[in-house]
Amino acid sequence: MTIDRHASRKRPDGFEVYPDGYGPLFDRAAEVFARDERVRAMWLHGAFGRGAADAASDLDISLAVRDEDFDAFAAAWTKWLAEITPTVSAIPIAPGCFYALTPGCERFDIFSERVSELPRTNLRRRVSIFDRDDLTASIPAPDDPPPDPDTISTAVRETLRTAANIQTVLVREDWLLGVVAVGTIHSLLYQLFAEANKPQPVTGPKQYSFKLSPRHRTLLEQLPVPQPERQSVLDAREAALRLFLAEAPAVAAAADVPWPTDLADAVLGYLDRIGLGVPR
Repeated sequence: MTIDRHASRKRPDGFEVYPDGYGPLFDRAAEVFARDERVRAMWLHGAFGRGAADAASDLDISLAVRDEDFDAFAAAWTKWLAEITPTVSAIPIAPGCFYALTPGCERFDIFSERVSELPRTNLRRRVSIFDRDDLTASIPAPDDPPPDPDTISTAVRETLRTAANIQTVLVREDWLLGVVAVGTIHSLLYQLFAEANKPQPVTGPKQYSFKLSPRHRTLLEQLPVPQPERQSVLDAREAALRLFLAEAPAVAAAADVPWPTDLADAVLGYLDRIGLGVPR
């Protein structure tokens, strides 16, 4: 889905999925950047670039700026942002890049790059709004990364290490800590399953369940959420660890990650000895 570089900066097909406030915001951004000759191209990336935008998506704009003008353009970001819209929050994350929130709570993010950086960009799914120099052709084709063995190994080992800390919760009768401890295991399970579901398009943190396979999403949704009470914490902890032991070995094997047998045996044996073993 692209727009000819000589066409007007009209809203691209599919833009109507956004709530009403985003249309004028897009129009103003396109106008400001189109009249700035330093900006050689403008695209939409993020969910819109993937063809997956919905009414909850951010407006993600990427810009290619002439190399010799980039530093000055980036330094003046507050000035050109103010020409586009007032904001109640604007957080810079790199030169010429920021996350912004308008008074109407439209989420508006800008990512600026030098023209010479485009062949190495990580933003590979884009919809062109204008392109003065046919720069879209220099953007590499999407190359979604496979599962990362180090990420899987870390998730496995950290889950086992966290499981061994249950005595801290029990001795201190700190059930809020217990809720956090179970939540940590849930988070590690999510990391493990999301990594196992790669390759997939790179997405932001709000595309949470998108990163999971349907099966793993269902398994995580079925886990009980603990309340700050002893039995609730213990039941939720056991359910999470049972899921981990049922699924993690296969995930690790599929990514050629050696199972940490010594660590697993030590932790599971310890839990058995203190009467908190996990059925397996």
